[in-house]
Amino acid sequence: MTALQELGGGVLAILRRDFRIALSYRFRFVNGILSGLFSLTLFFYISRLVRINQFDSADAYFGFVVAGLVILQVLQSTLGTPSTSLRIELVAGTFERLAVSPFGAVRAVAASTIFPFLYALTLSAVMLVFASVVFDLPVAWSTAPLAIPAFVLAGLAFVPFGLLLASAVVVWKQNTGAAWVMAGITLIAGFYFPVSLLPDWIEWASHVQPFTPAVGLLRHLLIGIDLGHSAWSDTLRLAAFAAVLLPLSLGLLVAAVRVTRRRGTILEY
Repeated sequence: MTALQELGGGVLAILRRDFRIALSYRFRFVNGILSGLFSLTLFFYISRLVRINQFDSADAYFGFVVAGLVILQVLQSTLGTPSTSLRIELVAGTFERLAVSPFGAVRAVAASTIFPFLYALTLSAVMLVFASVVFDLPVAWSTAPLAIPAFVLAGLAFVPFGLLLASAVVVWKQNTGAAWVMAGITLIAGFYFPVSLLPDWIEWASHVQPFTPAVGLLRHLLIGIDLGHSAWSDTLRLAAFAAVLLPLSLGLLVAAVRVTRRRGTILEY
């Protein structure tokens, strides 16, 4: 068996395991869908209350924020889920099997990001169809299929941050920062409002990370909102972030595993 076949077999095994665990919680999928639909409904009526100069109508703002809520699912799956799942594995004692297996701890942690991402894509599609059918959201169906590879590219650019948080869990056994990091990202990356509304002293932060171009690109593909520049520039920025940050984050995860093995604390929680 080649190394590539071993890697593929290990990834599929992790994917099957995560899928079966998710199915064992009977209302997990229903709860996720209902939570997403509730958020859409809430912001639909909020859009009827607020007036923002950057938008011509309440429907325009609702379309803007729907795209942000859809992309938020991917953010949560790639940034918050890896560290949370790893913390649960450590507490439950199941991480030991992965750490001593031929597949290894690092590849297991990286592979565990796949199922949450696929689940987030499914939930995003359900939310978009719901907003279109129930609230008459004008989806750009002609370009919406292009959002699938854009979502994958965004996921590759987002997941290094999740792996960095997972590395922190390996070393310090805590997962207290993920929620704050995600909250900060939603504010500076334009999930709920245009970044142009940010104060000058913080607006620079919206241009030095991959989340803002991902939100803009997917908003353009799904809702048809004009970017004001070429979509290829955002695509290239996301690809550059993924190419640079993925090896760095994996390297830090490898270093974290080695440090805790040397200390004898890798399985502590």
